[in-house]
Amino acid sequence: MTQFIQTPEQQFYLAKLLGYSYNIVYKPGAQNRVADALSRIHCLALSIPHMEFISKLKEQLIKDQEFQQFLTKVQDQPNDYKNFQVLNDLVFFKGKLFLPSGSPLKQTLLEEFHASLIGGHSGIHRTFGRLQENVFWFGMRKDVEDFVKACVVCQQTKSATHAPYGLLQPLPIPEKVWEDISMDFIVGLPSFQTHTVILVVVDRLSKAAHFGMLSTHYTAARVAELFAIMVCKLHGMPRSIVSDRDPVFLSHFWQELFRLSGTKLRMSTAYHPQSDGQTEIVNKILQQYLRCFVHNKPKQWGLYLHWAEWHYNSATHTTTGLSPFQVVYGRPPPALTNYVPGSTQLQAVEATLLDRDTMLQELKNKLLKAQVVMKEIADQSRIPHKFVVGEVAFELELPPTSKIHPMFHVSQLKPCFGDVNPIMDLPAEAVDNQPLIQPLSMMDWKWHDESQEWQVLIQWEGLFPEDSTWESYQDIVMTYPNFHLEDK
Repeated sequence: MTQFIQTPEQQFYLAKLLGYSYNIVYKPGAQNRVADALSRIHCLALSIPHMEFISKLKEQLIKDQEFQQFLTKVQDQPNDYKNFQVLNDLVFFKGKLFLPSGSPLKQTLLEEFHASLIGGHSGIHRTFGRLQENVFWFGMRKDVEDFVKACVVCQQTKSATHAPYGLLQPLPIPEKVWEDISMDFIVGLPSFQTHTVILVVVDRLSKAAHFGMLSTHYTAARVAELFAIMVCKLHGMPRSIVSDRDPVFLSHFWQELFRLSGTKLRMSTAYHPQSDGQTEIVNKILQQYLRCFVHNKPKQWGLYLHWAEWHYNSATHTTTGLSPFQVVYGRPPPALTNYVPGSTQLQAVEATLLDRDTMLQELKNKLLKAQVVMKEIADQSRIPHKFVVGEVAFELELPPTSKIHPMFHVSQLKPCFGDVNPIMDLPAEAVDNQPLIQPLSMMDWKWHDESQEWQVLIQWEGLFPEDSTWESYQDIVMTYPNFHLEDK
């Protein structure tokens, strides 16, 4: 008993044990079968961690001739390498493990300190900070920057902090009024005689607008009918229509209707509503007008819609300096006052037409000037960027049933860093061997003389009835075996 008694607990148990006569004999654990759970408690076990990384590093350093030469210099010339020291055949720089620049374990360390749960896919500064606390190699900062920039997960999931790519690209100024228009919907309004949606149509030259009411479950056919009443009967068929990617505008009925009418559909790119910013502004003006007059009776907004249209078309536009009514008809809108005979003067037809042409030309000049000013202001918060298609650029191929549009605005793109990207699976065209798009019902059938087969008119799930298509009877039976045509 040569050990000193240092604690009160030891004094207490020593006094208890001195009253017994015993010998302390070591017994291996395999032979001590009567030991209870308290004697084998796991927290008392001794575990020694084994650093697999250090073992691999030593194996590689032994084969690295450049490192062995550097190790010899550090050992032979300690005064020239004061910040370096050798311990267990490893070199440390200011207490941090030193790695040669060509070590393949650098990639392992970069992945561990950046992509692991502890690394958390941090940025360059934080990843470098964690790494330099433990290891060091020459050019480590540059390697961290390249690795973090090329991280595929970071590029896909992190939001960009730079200014949006792409300078403003204004649409060309139309040549004639109501030749190029834009369209949009205002949805979610209180029900007014079953109407909860407003169709907004704006002329891109005169800025004139027409507003129409729609029910909640509007279809492409109903929108086309209202469009003919609002626009076509007054101004004819437009040359182009700018719109977002509403399901109505993407429907086969809508696209086929205007294809046959010779109207070009210009839809915004994916996730970029700014392409139809003109109509968005008119929507805001219309909502503000209705909110001012129906705030205490919101379900009566339909009674004020025609007054809102007159108010908008008779007000002076900031860009043009004229009211849309004056641009379209060549004269200011008549005031809502009692008519006094003799208060107006007639003008010659030729003078009226000349004044109208002059006014339109001035309007185009003002629109062009306004576009230049808006572009200069918008480009202050944007940066130009060129995306060059190279050997590592691929065109996105989507299944025919996909509802994602493959065209994106340049502001939605980011340059991809790194030479190797993981190969990702394309979206599936079927789930459990069943096509993603399913037939809803059979609406009609007929005999097709040219192909000498029966055809059925199929309405598809998620599409409007106007988008029903004629399909081969045999193709439907083979592709959709669970769709029993005989029960239809």
